[in-house]
Amino acid sequence: MGVGALGGGSIFAAPPGWAPPKNANLVFGVVSDTHLRTTYGSSGRPGRRWPHKYFAAALAYFREQNVDAVVHCGDFAHRGQVEEMCFHARVWNRIFPKNLAPDGHEVVKLFVTGNHDADGAGYGSFVKNKYPDPTVRAKHVLQTDMAANWERIWGEKYEPVWHKEVKGYHFFGRNYKESKEDLVSCLKRHAAALSESKAKGRPCFYMQHTRPLWDVRKMLRHLCRGCVPVSFFGHNHWSASSWNVISLYKGGVPCIQVPSCEPRGCGGLVGDGWITEAKIERTKQVCRGRQGYVVRVYDDMLVISRREFGAGGSLGEDWVMPFGTLRPHPFSREGLKKAAGEPQFRAGSKLVIEEGKEEGKEIKISIPLADGNPKCRVYAYEVEIAGKSGAVRKAIYAAGCNLGMGHEPDGGTTTLLVGRSELPKGERFSVSATPLTSVGTRGKAIFMVYCSA
Repeated sequence: MGVGALGGGSIFAAPPGWAPPKNANLVFGVVSDTHLRTTYGSSGRPGRRWPHKYFAAALAYFREQNVDAVVHCGDFAHRGQVEEMCFHARVWNRIFPKNLAPDGHEVVKLFVTGNHDADGAGYGSFVKNKYPDPTVRAKHVLQTDMAANWERIWGEKYEPVWHKEVKGYHFFGRNYKESKEDLVSCLKRHAAALSESKAKGRPCFYMQHTRPLWDVRKMLRHLCRGCVPVSFFGHNHWSASSWNVISLYKGGVPCIQVPSCEPRGCGGLVGDGWITEAKIERTKQVCRGRQGYVVRVYDDMLVISRREFGAGGSLGEDWVMPFGTLRPHPFSREGLKKAAGEPQFRAGSKLVIEEGKEEGKEIKISIPLADGNPKCRVYAYEVEIAGKSGAVRKAIYAAGCNLGMGHEPDGGTTTLLVGRSELPKGERFSVSATPLTSVGTRGKAIFMVYCSA
């Protein structure tokens, strides 16, 4: 099934009942900001390899998906230590021994360094305090000799900007703080390959740790010779639960923020303050996820699946990017909003209102999970409390929106506490809850009338 069957290709979400073809031309996994460390926090309590299980879970899932390559957008090490990078290599070699998948095909490493990897000071005083002798300390810091350390740990040459070809698709990676001149030289050296990709209608892929700035995006667009570069970057730890991590930036380069897969989890929800007039409240129910992507590339589209690697599970509907000139482009705000769909409550869903923990001072509004549209995951709820004297509007992130579907805490019920002093005056008021997506599409509200004691 090609993009023509997807409504002319001008969408960026898989519609209900649709699945991509089984055999992709290329499959690769994507993670970033794993931040493994030798000790936990400032307490200094032992924590060797603390904990590598989420990175291992990501690689194990990628192996299960039979990937051809794995992208890591940097910040392997938390404090720039050689040992922290070695933790990653040990996990990699256990899951992909000799860089091979179970069926024997090579799994290509598409890795770039981040600011934590390239920091010679070891982030703050930690490394300095751990190794007071400068000579000894230098042996433990990656940046002392990144090229030698990289080759010893990963078994491949360190290049400031690299190019790798995987199954006929071209990947470029720029290590942290390496020069733009190296990037220009690398792209020019592979101009013929990029022209060939353009002729075949194929994209190329570009990775670096931080978001590519305007001049880099302009450079990519110009030097890639019409072969659209799709960029992946990390650094910000923003959750892929929010559609706002994908953008068509000025310069025409689609950029995809890669969420964090670090042990502490990824909880950053970004760029969604405008979807409701009320400030969206965050509670512990939101939880922190360890996230990443699986990208499948076909002749006429790429499909991005979002995954949580802690408890497991999908973060929501797949993102689909058809190739070619599209109006609106799927990465544009207009395109995203058109594609996002509307989250809905199941038929018969009801609000529950009762006394909060501070009885007489607050009420607790329990909102059932709005999973009535299985292809559109709820992101937040707008709650309106209306009485004779006026209305109060609140908003709250959906419980477990950073976790995989089916792994939400409390069965997905989201709890909102409202102080009685905030309520409209009187003994009777109505309460409504409307499900929202992170790009502002809205489902149908559910209502109830509450008589205050």
